[in-house]
Amino acid sequence: MAGGSGAYTRLLKRGGADRVVGLDASEGMLEMARWREAHEKLGVEYVCRDVADPGPLGPFDLVVGVYVLPYAESVERLHAMCRGVASVLAAHGRFVTLPLNPELSLDPAWYAPYGFTMRSEEPRVDGSPAVLTVDFGETQFSVSSQQWSRATYERALREAGFAAVQWDELRPSAEGIAESGQGFWERYVTCPHALILDCRMQPWPVAPQVRS
Repeated sequence: MAGGSGAYTRLLKRGGADRVVGLDASEGMLEMARWREAHEKLGVEYVCRDVADPGPLGPFDLVVGVYVLPYAESVERLHAMCRGVASVLAAHGRFVTLPLNPELSLDPAWYAPYGFTMRSEEPRVDGSPAVLTVDFGETQFSVSSQQWSRATYERALREAGFAAVQWDELRPSAEGIAESGQGFWERYVTCPHALILDCRMQPWPVAPQVRS
């Protein structure tokens, strides 16, 4: 969902996924993705549609959406996007997505060591706008999105039909720690700017009890 230029769709396809479809509402972004597909020939499909109304694309075992839900400019839109995702998932399907951390730091210097800053209005309320500004080497750009609470996300997902919703924190990779050191990442790990939402259409199975 919101496949953009196809970075994640290509990653999934190279990782062994059978059928991969990149969906985005921006034809401009998809043009770049299709250009890469024409040259790399990985077998990824790209369609221009709204996440809230994806049409008969599925069913899929997995939907990945990186920074998709924060673009919902209203609660109603957030609910519609979650229903759209659920509509293309199989009965056992899974939705993995990265929203902004509802408790992200608004200290201008907090994320600066990692190449970006976050700015938002105070006091923060559900739906408050947030601006992420990247300034890393020769790369500079800003992206605006919305901040939603954990309760608002969970309500929208459960009403869309997801039976299990779990929040996971981002962690630096072994390569990142080896390159920059554990101390470099301590601030980010304490308060990451984004989290992982792992959502399942069916409840997680209960682990069997071992009897002695």
